[in-house]
Amino acid sequence: MERQAYIERKALLIGASVYLIMGIFGWFTFYLSHSDAMLLDGNYNMVNAIASFIGYYVVKIRHRKTDTFPWGQFIYESLYALIKGILILGILTAALWENSLKIYDYFSKGKIHEVNTGPIIYMVLLSVILCFGLAFYYKHANRKTGGRSTMLITDTKAALIDGYLSLFGGGSLLLMVYIGKTVPNLAFLQYIGDAMVVLIFEAVMIREPFHIIKQNFIELAGGQLQSDKEWENIYSIVEAVSAKGLEIDKLYITKTGSLYLVLIYMHSEAGSTALDAVINYKVRIEQLLQQHYQNLMVEMVIK
Repeated sequence: MERQAYIERKALLIGASVYLIMGIFGWFTFYLSHSDAMLLDGNYNMVNAIASFIGYYVVKIRHRKTDTFPWGQFIYESLYALIKGILILGILTAALWENSLKIYDYFSKGKIHEVNTGPIIYMVLLSVILCFGLAFYYKHANRKTGGRSTMLITDTKAALIDGYLSLFGGGSLLLMVYIGKTVPNLAFLQYIGDAMVVLIFEAVMIREPFHIIKQNFIELAGGQLQSDKEWENIYSIVEAVSAKGLEIDKLYITKTGSLYLVLIYMHSEAGSTALDAVINYKVRIEQLLQQHYQNLMVEMVIK
C-alpha cells in the first residue's frame, strides 16, 4: 500500500509541476498571440496543475481510518477524478460557446480577429514534448501499481488530451493562418482559423470528460465494477477456490478509488456449514486477491 501511495504521490507532484509550467506559458502565449486556442490550452493546463496538487493530498489521506470512514478515505479518489472530469468539461463547453460566437460574428458582422503565429510555434513544441512525455510517465507509473490507480488512469487520459490539443490544435492553427494569408479565397482562415481548430478539437475529444464523469459517478454511487477485464479476473480467482458445502450464487464487485469490495452471495448445500470453514474460505480468497489488488475487502453472505 505504501509503495503504491509513494508512486502516485511522486507522479502527481511531477505532473502538477509540468502542468503549472505549461499553464503559465500557455497564458503568456495567448497574451502575445491573441489566440483563443492557446487560452484554452493554458486554462486546461492550470486546471490539471491545481487538480494534481489536490490529488497529491488525497493520496496522503486515503488510508486514514476515521469514525466516518472506518475502511479509509478512498472515496476522495473517485471524488477527485469526478470533479476533474467536470472541470475539463466546463472548460471545453466554455471554449465551444466562445469560439462559436467568434465564427458567427465574423460571418454576420464582419468582426476580424487576427492571430500572431510567431509565439505559437514554440508553445506547440514545448506542449507536445511535455504532454506526451507526461502521459508516458503516468502510464509507466500506473503499471508499477498493477494498473489499479484510478488517479493515474484519469491523469494519463488528461495528459493525452492535452498533447493532442497542442499537436493538432497548434499545428492546424498555424496551417490555417498560413493558408489564409497565401490563398485569397480562403482569407477568412487567418481570422477564424483558431476558432475552427477549437471546434474540431471539441468534436474529437468531448467524449473523454463524459467517460471520466460516468466512471467515477458510478464508483461514488456504489455501482458494479465497470472494467470487464478486472471483473472476470476477480471472478475467476473466487470461483477457483472451493469450499466444502458452499456454493456461489452471485458475485457483486464494486470499486471506490483504489479500494475494491467483493461481496460473495453463497448458500450452504448441507443446510449448515461450520464457521471455521467459512472463515478459512474467506481468508484464502482474500490472500489470493490481495496478490493482485492491494486495497481489497471480501465479505460473504450465506443463505
